[in-house]
Amino acid sequence: MTISRNDLKIFKPELLGTSDDAGGQRTKIEVQSGELNELFRAISDIDHSQSAVDIVKCYPALATADTAVLLDGHVFISQKPTDDLVSLLLAETDKLTDADRMTDMVEILESSVVAGQLIRNRLIGLLAGQDSFPRAYLQSIYQFNGKEYYETIRLAQGQVIVISVEYEGNEDARWPRFEHFCQIQESVYGGQGGVVSFNPPIPFDTPNFDVVINGETGCTKLRYVSENDGITYHGISELTAESSSAVIEVAETQTELLPKVKTISLSAGNSITVGDDNDVASGLIYKSVTVPAETGKSTYLYTVNDLLDDPFFAANGLQNITVIGYASWLASISITGNTVSVVYNGYLKDGQTLGISWYSSLRYSVYHSANALPGTKKLVVGSVFATATFNDGNYGTSELIEMTGGQLRESNGYVLASIDYLDGSMTKNIDARGDFSLSYDAIIEDEAISDNTVSFPLSVTEPILDTFYLTISTVANTLLSASSDGSGTVTGSGISGTIVDGYVSLSFTQNVDLTTLRYDISETVTLSPPPELYGLNPLRIKNNGVVNCFTPWKNISVQHTQTQIVSNPAAAQTYNVRVNARFVDITDAASKSLWTLDNQHYSVNKATGVVTINSDFSGFTAPFLLTDSIGETVLVTEVKPNALVLASALTQTYPIGSTVSSVQNLGDLQARVGVVRDMTAWANNWDQDGDGATGNLNVVDFPIEVVNNTATNEEWVLIFTSPTAFRCIGKRLGQIALGDSLNDFGPINPLTLAPYFIIRAGAFGAGWQAGEAIRFATYASSKPVMLLRSVQAGHSEINEDRPVLAFRGNES
Repeated sequence: MTISRNDLKIFKPELLGTSDDAGGQRTKIEVQSGELNELFRAISDIDHSQSAVDIVKCYPALATADTAVLLDGHVFISQKPTDDLVSLLLAETDKLTDADRMTDMVEILESSVVAGQLIRNRLIGLLAGQDSFPRAYLQSIYQFNGKEYYETIRLAQGQVIVISVEYEGNEDARWPRFEHFCQIQESVYGGQGGVVSFNPPIPFDTPNFDVVINGETGCTKLRYVSENDGITYHGISELTAESSSAVIEVAETQTELLPKVKTISLSAGNSITVGDDNDVASGLIYKSVTVPAETGKSTYLYTVNDLLDDPFFAANGLQNITVIGYASWLASISITGNTVSVVYNGYLKDGQTLGISWYSSLRYSVYHSANALPGTKKLVVGSVFATATFNDGNYGTSELIEMTGGQLRESNGYVLASIDYLDGSMTKNIDARGDFSLSYDAIIEDEAISDNTVSFPLSVTEPILDTFYLTISTVANTLLSASSDGSGTVTGSGISGTIVDGYVSLSFTQNVDLTTLRYDISETVTLSPPPELYGLNPLRIKNNGVVNCFTPWKNISVQHTQTQIVSNPAAAQTYNVRVNARFVDITDAASKSLWTLDNQHYSVNKATGVVTINSDFSGFTAPFLLTDSIGETVLVTEVKPNALVLASALTQTYPIGSTVSSVQNLGDLQARVGVVRDMTAWANNWDQDGDGATGNLNVVDFPIEVVNNTATNEEWVLIFTSPTAFRCIGKRLGQIALGDSLNDFGPINPLTLAPYFIIRAGAFGAGWQAGEAIRFATYASSKPVMLLRSVQAGHSEINEDRPVLAFRGNES
């Protein structure tokens, strides 16, 4: 049988909409081409004002009454939404099954971010609503050669972590198992004092580290997240330049799956030092270097000749060198001599900024209070670690935490002493425990911090470069100022520099006091609506919901469509379209196609590009639109931010605005039956077969019959209740029918009103015993597909929008 355009259909699931029950099995209800709201509901005013995400399921299928094969059936979005506030994606995953409902599809989408490597077990117990825990718990414990080691952990602002309750055995009603995905609010290192802040807060109480559950303690755990590539997204873009080459320029290669609201925020008075503005002393200033990432490269080497290396840092939970830039939490760092190696455990792409920051030995040194403070040096704010030793041995020692203004505080909040950063002296407060002595370690620097170059990261993540404004004083107290243009070039009196990927590099014509550096800059702030608005947790979607809509080693379809009006149609009229156009159609005012298998209304000679009108289009509504499309399918080998590298050059030239679509390959579509086997008994175990039965189903002479338009994806078992009678049970569907070996057996699919399959009576033979069983699987000539529509918050003037889902394949 010849496969025609009429045989390729897209069927609706059992239920459309946004309810938890939406989705389900394939029905016989076709998606009507050109009709509005066939899969997605209309976008309401509320959707436009607050944003929305809609998830639908459909079934591209070869719907013939035989077992014809559609080779490599595939789908893609061939026409993007007209509304710029609306985007459409296909989500490809092996986990999607015919039975899946909305809750299952949401879980599949959120499975791209899961709980990963353990940071720390035995986390402190947390209360519902709590949004922080002590910084001291950012010390990971691990064993090597039978000895325990502590590793100080750094969590970056915006990083996603998991706080979970985990244990073996039955679930405890007081402490239910759960995983809480949350985002770090401020970058933080492990150490004494302070907290790790996260959002959203914990939804349930968690057990303290000493609570015993099923004989196990330490059940509250802290984990990194792990991102997996189990979902591939397919979207659509446009050519931004005419092309016929193997590298094509496109508008974008990423799409925002989750709606965002963008606003502008001013960040003023920023400095690169820590401490009060009135402090003469300054905080630690990192020295930085950045490099661009290279696709596929995971190891990066840096030469650092001036790293300040001292046991002081490890003893106090500080890092003298750290990774900065893209996905710094995925990197591990090692030092050999003056070579710093950074290895990333994750995928990097061209254009991402990588780098390291360190404390320079040219500026800083480590000081111990047992020695005299050099006269040209001063203490650095934030680097003082003091200990009080009481004369009365009953009180022992107390570790002091440096606070604002040089106050030295005990862990209970009591301020025991204060320190002068300029001369290193300490002032003791009167205490009921009696007199005490003080000692401390700290970092020191020159009294006059001056330099003629500096490099530092901006305090904002999405800067608007032409709002950058800088002031700084020279060592002679002359005020300098500078500003940036939109490209990141900084100019001013005595100042020059650049801003690249969020890092500022400045040069000065004279020495300046870096403690006086202040800058203002505005940024674009992206606000994510709360998950309950659209039912997806942004913390469980990779890259906060910004997904790749093109993937290396996947196919794309490049196509260009042009149209012309067919006026006063009459037989024998001719129109010209492009030679060898891939697709030619005529549609009416309601987007109904006039194509028929017998060319009733028009015919096309692709070799000459001549379209001949064969009727007056009675029954259809003018105006009539003649459409022709050229296009081809090619393989992508590399994806860049605004370009795709192809395995071979395009075969023809495509103009600006041509659509470029990522293709989801469904594979060969054909109804079929899997391996048939029999068993002496059925133990309700779908994962295991038993010994062979006495009887035998003869599928050589009497094959189990299926057809494309009704077979379903299911595992079946026939369980004999007597030598001739049996029950038919599906793994997903349960018992669907009773049958016997004396008659043909064809259980009816209620969704298609035709048999799931037919077993002829001659296949059964004789010799069956009660309890024996026959197992086999059937496969449908369709695959479930998941579509996602995102609506960004905003106003739209578009009343009707018709994005197009294309379904194609080759005849066997």
